[in-house]
Amino acid sequence: MRSEKKPWSPLLYDELIEEILSRLPVKPLIQFKCVCKGWNSLMSDPYFIELHLSKSAAKDDLEHLQLMKNVCLGSIPEIHMESCDVSSIFHSLQIETFLFNFANMPGYHLVGSCNGLHCGVSEIPEGYRVCFWNKATRVISRESPTLSFSPGIGRRTMFGFGYDPSSDKYKVVAIALTMLSLDVSEKTEMKVYGAGDSSWRNLKGFLVLWTLPKVGGVYLSGTLNWVVIKGKETIHSEIVIISVDLEKETCRSLFFPDDFCFVDTNIGVFRDSLCFWQVSNAHLGLWQMRRFGDDKSWIQLINFSYLHLNIRPYEEKSMILPLCMSNNGDFFMLKFTRNADDEYQTILYNQGDGKSPVSVVPSDSFRTLLWRNLKIFTKSLVIPY
Repeated sequence: MRSEKKPWSPLLYDELIEEILSRLPVKPLIQFKCVCKGWNSLMSDPYFIELHLSKSAAKDDLEHLQLMKNVCLGSIPEIHMESCDVSSIFHSLQIETFLFNFANMPGYHLVGSCNGLHCGVSEIPEGYRVCFWNKATRVISRESPTLSFSPGIGRRTMFGFGYDPSSDKYKVVAIALTMLSLDVSEKTEMKVYGAGDSSWRNLKGFLVLWTLPKVGGVYLSGTLNWVVIKGKETIHSEIVIISVDLEKETCRSLFFPDDFCFVDTNIGVFRDSLCFWQVSNAHLGLWQMRRFGDDKSWIQLINFSYLHLNIRPYEEKSMILPLCMSNNGDFFMLKFTRNADDEYQTILYNQGDGKSPVSVVPSDSFRTLLWRNLKIFTKSLVIPY
């Protein structure tokens, strides 16, 4: 006699659907919102958004990663950007152009990305304003209150964008060096703003800086990090990493290895570890801080000569940008050579056997993705407010 099939528990069925949907890319999930009211609500549920983000971040492939940069900056109320899937660089590059229109808001430019959200800054006569948006869902936050610094005759600013898990809030940190007068040294100011806050706040214990970092802050585990030169005078200056704790809203210094030599140093995050690399005309070296905050835990991961990649040292104006690292230690990098064709090449470097497959990227389609301005990010359903 054939046994009767027991009906599925509604709770078990919902959990199964939730698990399946959490493994899908963002684009079909947005399309599935119109399937039923339940699915529409699920896509906005904070628990599901976090579940989907955690699964996306854990993937060990290039399919879910994207590169993005500003295409142009202007006074028109638009954000005009280009992006591409990292995986497509190895095959047929497909660049997606997208446009955000902001009514009654001046032009913004991208300063940071975190968990699928992007932060834009607009300079206005009174100072600066920021807003957050999600490229995948096309949801945009309100503008922040106006950010202002001490008045002066000149100013340089830099921004960083990250996530504070203690308050479940996305925050932006602004660093400014303001020249008060011709006979007074520049004044350092650091301020922070969280999504939905009513004002900007001063950071505690910030350093006096001699120069600003070249690129925006690098996010890692509730902190933003920059390479800077601190001190008031050249003879008393020191190259350090400043690290801002987004929960405590405080600042501290992290130091490089004892044998560190400052040569075009950049920092990034690879597999949840803070790293820095140095690029010269002859080689690339990359170090990893195995325990974040421990200055004694630096180890060198990569140190190879450009000859290994068939680059003639000192004869080609080439620059290499490490972008991401897989679980097995493979590094994906982009090499840009300033020549008549502005040639780009992709490199997948295996630390174990030292093999580095190199493929040429069509320069006509990839020209606008300038190497220093690239942001790498994961698409998500995170709501920007």
